Amino acid sequence: MTLGPFTEAEYDLGPARLRRLAADEIAPLAAAIAAIDPWARLGYPESSIEAFFRRLDAGTYKFAIDRDGAVVGAVSVRHPFLKGPYLELLAVLPAAQGKGIGAAVIDWMGREVAGRDRNLWVCVSDFNEAARAFYRRQGFDETARLDDLTLDDATELFLRKRL
Repeated sequence: MTLGPFTEAEYDLGPARLRRLAADEIAPLAAAIAAIDPWARLGYPESSIEAFFRRLDAGTYKFAIDRDGAVVGAVSVRHPFLKGPYLELLAVLPAAQGKGIGAAVIDWMGREVAGRDRNLWVCVSDFNEAARAFYRRQGFDETARLDDLTLDDATELFLRKRL
């Protein structure tokens, strides 16, 4: 019996699978994420990323991205949000990028809320050109600009994909 969107322990996405993050996987994953952009450029220390993964927060669903038995990233989704889920974090480690995992995550989010919600949401830094291009390809449009939110002279872009 499905309880609602994002509540299963595991999801097969095709190029990877999502599963609940094990406690002993959090610290090494946080270190790997802190070392790559945009988190490195934004100055997020691994301790903050680790605390984020360990924090229990109702309405937030956190998963490891598993490819061939190895953790290659993470996903955090907040639901409900503004008539649809908010992708709080999508981190695919460099060795696993370009393999369709990110697109599979976006497709999965849409399937999870099909027929019940109207939007998918994400926020991306203006300097993160690769992420901006990725989200455009996935059908997201810019809806708001948040200047100097995380860094002076940087803008966070709030994006929406209508379902």
